[in-house]
Amino acid sequence: MIEVDKVNRSKRNIEILILFCCLSFFFTFWVARTQLLSGFTSDGSFHFSRVEEIYQNLRSGQLFTFIATHTFHNSGVGSFLFYPTVFLYPWALLRFVFDPIMAFYIWYGLFMFLTLSCAYYAMYGFSRDRLRAVMFALFYTISVYHVYLGLRNYVLGEFIAYTFVPLALYGFYEVIWGDQRKWPFLAGGMALLTYSHMISVVIAVGLFTCLFLCRLVVDRHFPKGRWIALLKSVTVTFLLTAWFIYPFGTDFIKMRLGTPSFGFAFLYSMQDLWQASLENYATNRGLGIVLLAVALGGWYFVRRDKRELSLYILGLIFIVLSTNLFPYTEIARIKLLRILGVIQFPYRFTTYSSLFMAAILSLILARIFRHFQGKAKVLVGLFVLSIAMCLYVQTLTPVLERLYNVSATTRLKKATDKFAIPSEGAVIDKGNYYDLYTYRIPYGETDYYPKVAFDGNMIETNPKTQSILLHQAYIDHKTVVVSPRSQANALEYQIKLKNAATVDLPVVAYSSEKVSVNGQTSAYTISERGTIQVNLERGVNKITVRFEMKKTYYVLFGLAVLTWFVLLVTPFIKLKKVSRDSNL
Repeated sequence: MIEVDKVNRSKRNIEILILFCCLSFFFTFWVARTQLLSGFTSDGSFHFSRVEEIYQNLRSGQLFTFIATHTFHNSGVGSFLFYPTVFLYPWALLRFVFDPIMAFYIWYGLFMFLTLSCAYYAMYGFSRDRLRAVMFALFYTISVYHVYLGLRNYVLGEFIAYTFVPLALYGFYEVIWGDQRKWPFLAGGMALLTYSHMISVVIAVGLFTCLFLCRLVVDRHFPKGRWIALLKSVTVTFLLTAWFIYPFGTDFIKMRLGTPSFGFAFLYSMQDLWQASLENYATNRGLGIVLLAVALGGWYFVRRDKRELSLYILGLIFIVLSTNLFPYTEIARIKLLRILGVIQFPYRFTTYSSLFMAAILSLILARIFRHFQGKAKVLVGLFVLSIAMCLYVQTLTPVLERLYNVSATTRLKKATDKFAIPSEGAVIDKGNYYDLYTYRIPYGETDYYPKVAFDGNMIETNPKTQSILLHQAYIDHKTVVVSPRSQANALEYQIKLKNAATVDLPVVAYSSEKVSVNGQTSAYTISERGTIQVNLERGVNKITVRFEMKKTYYVLFGLAVLTWFVLLVTPFIKLKKVSRDSNL
């Protein structure tokens, strides 16, 4: 009997994986068949530039990428030091097989599959209901906000994080309310969020802190075993992420660096949310028509179930938090509360409102399904799946309109102005892909520049920033344009001098950088614009600025790999032991 149950479970799991593969192909096909990309006025060029840098470094045999030398106008900026890159590596590896456009779409499809899988596993663990888990995975994955992140504006850091939010939330639930032995899900989920998007980590920690305090208020008796499980989660999360956090101590704190500003931007009203939800387009303003309907009527289905009602209420709270119904303007005026501005855009809470409303929707659909039997049940399933697919394609409308309306004027052309950004409807294909990197990155070009050259990321008004992007060196205060030779985590310059001089190179300075002149290690100072400044002798000087990470980083990285190995292998060892004991 046990063997039969195992076979049935394996069969169902395989069927679900096949379904998710088919759905992921469907989700990707509609855009991939155009072999075009468009919409680089937001975060797109930032993330595409980071992938290009990783790809170029992998080509030269360098696994780790720390500073931008091939992209970001060869400025040496540390966007890779302080912004997660782990999940960009599969995309960069795909570049070795596919052209840049198809590499992105295949990577997108892989993440749609991963989102389906993580959402399914989290909901199945929470409800022990396969049907509900499939429904949750489907509607969580095709939410209008998720599609907005992935395809409309290429907000890819948050798009990646969206995949792992259900796992982290499920792990937290088990530690605080459920089976505390499942604490590895919390540790693993938080580590995966850290590898994806730091602001998503901040939001998750904020949510978990509030829920934990509510738990203590409702029931002050918090068992010792749960405290231990929570401590284990925190410890293991640290072991998994210490290698990523390490550069913040070696290069971020020591240097006065510019970062994306705090605040509450893009505040939308409830009317905006209502209208955008009814349109059901990929957007950051709404939930989509189905999840909006759940928000309006879902209370009826959960009113007698305390646990499910809690999910519904959390969904409503996050809907409010994503709009200007919450008094963000007043909070911004309170000095002690300004730290909350780290979230930048309150619409980011839509990830959680989508998650909780999708959870309630999956409950409703699972109950409806159970009113049918046999062929009727199959027909209802196909009907729901068809509706979901139609909604997804309709969500893609703004994206498909950009890609279908291609003309000679919309095709991206090589920039003639270093400070120009791609136009709203600019389209690229594999033929003009590299023209994208002749433009300035609209958001993130100067993130993690020294503050003296940052000025709130206002490139148009900051001559220090402009001089770096234009490759302007200062030789005894005289401006000279120099052309760098890009290497993995290094930039090389060749400068010929008639007399000894102090040369200010257009390379962002960090604590871990080493400078060599004609093959010899050289001391350097940091200029008034936060760049590398070195004294050179008369004649031809070959200067190399290289970022050299300390050995501690690699030790911590190895520790993280070992910790992941233990986390992933231990369950299989336990399962094998249980199986062996049951056969005795």
